[in-house]
Amino acid sequence: MDTWGDLVAEVAAAVDLPAAWRDTFEAVPRSRFVPEDVFVREAGLPRRYRAVNRSAAPLEWEALVCSREPVITQLSASSFDGEPVPSSSSSAPPAVAAMLALLEISPGARVLDLGSGTGWTAALLAAFGAHVTSIEADPELVLKVRAALQDCRPLVDVLRADAMKGDAHGAPYDALHCAFAVRDQVPGVWIAQVRPGGRIVVPFGTLFSNTGLLCLTVLEDGQGAQGKFAGGVSFMWERGQRPRWPQPAAGDPERSAAALDPSTVLGSAAGRWAIGLQVPGVTWDPVPTHGDRLQRLWCTDGSWATVVVDHWGEPESVAQCGKRRIWDEVCAAWSWWDGRGRPDRTRFGVSADRTGACRLWLDTPATPLPDQSRAGLPNARGVTHSVPEVTGR
Repeated sequence: MDTWGDLVAEVAAAVDLPAAWRDTFEAVPRSRFVPEDVFVREAGLPRRYRAVNRSAAPLEWEALVCSREPVITQLSASSFDGEPVPSSSSSAPPAVAAMLALLEISPGARVLDLGSGTGWTAALLAAFGAHVTSIEADPELVLKVRAALQDCRPLVDVLRADAMKGDAHGAPYDALHCAFAVRDQVPGVWIAQVRPGGRIVVPFGTLFSNTGLLCLTVLEDGQGAQGKFAGGVSFMWERGQRPRWPQPAAGDPERSAAALDPSTVLGSAAGRWAIGLQVPGVTWDPVPTHGDRLQRLWCTDGSWATVVVDHWGEPESVAQCGKRRIWDEVCAAWSWWDGRGRPDRTRFGVSADRTGACRLWLDTPATPLPDQSRAGLPNARGVTHSVPEVTGR
């Protein structure tokens, strides 16, 4: 089993971690902040998790804590189906290291840490010499974090509050670190609470392709922030932004042949990322069948589509229903990405302002991304009946 020192060395090499931060990670092991009981997803359906207790299974517990992966520390009932889902975790060490390095702070900096979780990231920031205010909404977690951080110097101020509103009383901060994912918008109050030139590092993504690690710099006038994605990460959605899927649109679906091979359209992580930025509110997954493979797509407005993978070029291989033709949108988004040389995630960027609005672009703000949901694609036909194959989410 690898030790914490082995993991830190591996992470430092992988993310080019500055020496001062490497020393901090070595001095503040994750094991000090992970609770006695953590949870591991078991294979199969329905979703099941088993608890791993530190005293009962010390080797397995330690192996989880000294891994590169996030450690699930809390489960809650899903608002969709009532099954357990992770609601808090200790983030993956490579992601934590990358995010803290991107803040580009010096000892003495004032940092707003959003989503305290176990308190480990706040402890790392304090050990580095930052003055940290950490915000957590869950009252149970707040009590645990305060206890875990009571010996930190400088002392960490742990607030129970809505992290989406930040901390106006303590502003302006030199940097803002966010440990949950947001989509569509960056709260304008975050920009207002960070000084010009300061950094905002936040997982920002889409329902189609999870999240990218976004690093924004607040503009000199303080009215906006701008920056690019530094790579891919996987974080839980902010609690208010967890998707809530409506009943699928009812009606006779419109059928056609697929214009593109779905294996090509959905086969690349970089392509899925670019698609997600252009088709807001849409996600997808494969549907287990006994015959031809099927891809299913659905939207937060109830629109849905299915595509037969193995015979995609045949008539009626695509079915679409609802306000949006989401398979057509996805194909248009993929074609846009393909036509620009298939750029990777780090070439995409965001400009945000204090209203929360975000403008997505490729390479520079002068090259905005299209919103395929507003590109004049036709709507599906009238409503008459529901379609069973999309009711499973």
